[in-house]
Amino acid sequence: MHEYQVATPAPVLVDTVGTTPEPEETGSADVTVVRELIARIQELLQRTRRLPAAASAAWSGTIRFGAVMVEPATQTVLRDGQPVRVTHTEFRLLLALMRRRGAIASRMELLGEVWGSGTAVSRRAVDTHIARLRRKLEEDPANPRHILTALAWGYRFRP
Repeated sequence: MHEYQVATPAPVLVDTVGTTPEPEETGSADVTVVRELIARIQELLQRTRRLPAAASAAWSGTIRFGAVMVEPATQTVLRDGQPVRVTHTEFRLLLALMRRRGAIASRMELLGEVWGSGTAVSRRAVDTHIARLRRKLEEDPANPRHILTALAWGYRFRP
């Protein structure tokens, strides 16, 4: 099996002819092929979840709010014209909030979208990453204007 990178947010796994292992015993090749296929699919899906391609594709150009400028295509964040170092997870979280255009996102929704469903991550991880984003992007992190808390619900973004 070979993997090819294509310009699509959908994962693609290509099985080429002649790559199936020879069976040592009757039926063992089937089990081996199925296990290998499952492992490759799981690995491909994990990598795909980490990529913000689907989020970036929805945005063209630069997004501005307050003193912050976000460039999804290059994963660049500037505040007052200065580069801000955000982690891959923080960037994905920011895009997940921005994509909702003011709608509230629950912690569970954000966990599924940013970390992937089935990941053993605490809901408090969202709170921790939100706090980090506020410290990096908000003028006054204690009184945020853009990354807002919706008490007992989750978070929302206001440009």
